[in-house]
Order: sequence, then structure tokens, then C-alpha cells
Amino acid sequence: MYAFTNRFTGFGLRDRIRMMNRQRSGPLAFVRYAAWLGAVGLIILACRHTTDSPIRYTGALPATSPTRALVADLEDTGFWYRHMALLSDKKRTETTYSEPVLVSIKQDKLQLSSDHQWDTAIFIDGKKATPDELAQLSPDQVDEFFLMHQFENLRGADHTVLPYQLMIQTRDKVPPFDIKRQAFFTLLQAAGLSKHPLGDSYSFTMNQLLEATFFHNKDALVERTKANYLKVYDEFLPTTEIFINDIRSTPTDVATIHVREVARLHTKEYPFTNWFRHDNPTSRFALFIQTEPKRANRDSSYYVFSPFYTGDF
Repeated sequence: MYAFTNRFTGFGLRDRIRMMNRQRSGPLAFVRYAAWLGAVGLIILACRHTTDSPIRYTGALPATSPTRALVADLEDTGFWYRHMALLSDKKRTETTYSEPVLVSIKQDKLQLSSDHQWDTAIFIDGKKATPDELAQLSPDQVDEFFLMHQFENLRGADHTVLPYQLMIQTRDKVPPFDIKRQAFFTLLQAAGLSKHPLGDSYSFTMNQLLEATFFHNKDALVERTKANYLKVYDEFLPTTEIFINDIRSTPTDVATIHVREVARLHTKEYPFTNWFRHDNPTSRFALFIQTEPKRANRDSSYYVFSPFYTGDF
């Protein structure tokens, strides 16, 4: 038989024979295999989402004030974490913040977001307080600030208490406004203008856009006119960059787009560090529209499934 038709010649057969004649590795190979399995097991355990057990903090906050004592008590339970925080420790300022930003500054006074009036408990200098009492405080009275949030879906957590606990320690003479303290209160000022001062983005199909404009969801940045064309909300006109099919455009260009032409619409709000500044502020929003012009000239019933569209199909 010719060699090129023989399956039992060549390098494949030689490799098999070499493996059969190789000396066994002995117990050392088993040890290496067991160690490898153990390492994989440890990695899997480390990556597990530990929602069944409380979190234990290794560095407890010294209870040097009534506010810190309340924070320490919550952290000791293992079911709470610092959603936002401003504290001075060892002659330095430490800050933590994340969304949602429940507290804002308006007219130089602290205010609790109206969306969280009913799920947030307020404590000032360790004593229960009201939103009206919070609104009497200005930033230069705040020594330390803690917004505690209870971990969700943790077994054993006390769900009879409000999930947010706002704790503020005041002092007649607060530490100087260094960079971090200034940035923290600037964030709260920006929160007075935006629900997402740290930035956010949204995406809409045409049907989702129809629903958004029907309910006046301003995250879309546009609304639908009576003639079924798009229009940028007046309040966003001065601070919005517009791109239609990746080409920089104007609000006038947006007004020429029939709602049926929208293939995809994306909106973006930039972080407050971009637009909330006196020196050379940038645009706050960006609007991106991808269109399918053919939809404006044909029967679009194939594309429109929204009960919020009442146009001529």
C-alpha cells in the first residue's frame, strides 16, 4: 500500500508509540494535579457573590463623635456600607461617593432628594432630625458626612429600618476646604441640577423612543411633536451636542427627522467635572441619532409596534 494512503505511518503513529513507551510520572504528577485543582477551587470560592453573609469590616471607625458612634454601630452589624462619606482623619480628608446622590445643595443649604424622602432617616449630631432641619445646614457647618446604605438581599438584615441613613456631624469651626472637601460639596451642588451628576447614558429603539416621548421621559432629550417629528427639549438646547448619523448637527436638523425614521437614539450626560465649572465648561449632554430614511416614504407598520404611535401608517 502506498504511504500517502496509509493511516498508520508518519508522525501521528510515532507520537503514539513515544507516549506509550514514556516512563510514568509517578506520585509527583498526582500532587501537582491536586494542587492545581485546589487552586481552582480557591479561585471559585473567592469569586462567589457572598450575599448570604454580612460584611465584616477590619478597620473600624473610631467612635470619637455621636455621628461616628452611629456609623460604627451600623458597620458592626455587617449589613451596612458607606454609600457616601466625607470625613477628616489624621489631618487628611477622605471622601466616598456613588449614585444615587441623595443630598444636594441649593441656595447654599443641604436638601434631601424628594425621591428619597420616605426611605432615608436623618441624624444630625447623633440625634434624629427632619428634612427641614437638614435644610438649615450649610456646607461650612458640616464637619463629617455619612450616607449609609443597607446591603440588599443579605440574609439576616433588618428590613424594618429605612435602607438609607444620613448622618451629619456639625462643628462651629470645620476643617479648611481642601481639594477633596471642595470637590465633595461641588458634587452636591451639581446634584441640585442633575439626578446623575456622575454621568449616565441611555439607548432607545424607535418603539422605546415612542414610549419615552409619550410619558415625557426627558432622558431621551427629545420629544415628539404633533406632526410626529422630533424636537429637542428647550431646556437642553444650550448644553447638548447633537450628532445625526455620526455627523455633527443642529436642533434644526433634528426637527426634520420623522419619528418613524429613528433606527436608534442614544443620549449621554457627562460627569459634573466636565460641565459644572466656571473655566471653559463643556457640553453637559450628547444626543446621537441613527436614522433609516426609507421609513419616512413607505408603509411602516412592519416597524411600529408601539401603542403610543397614532400616525398614518
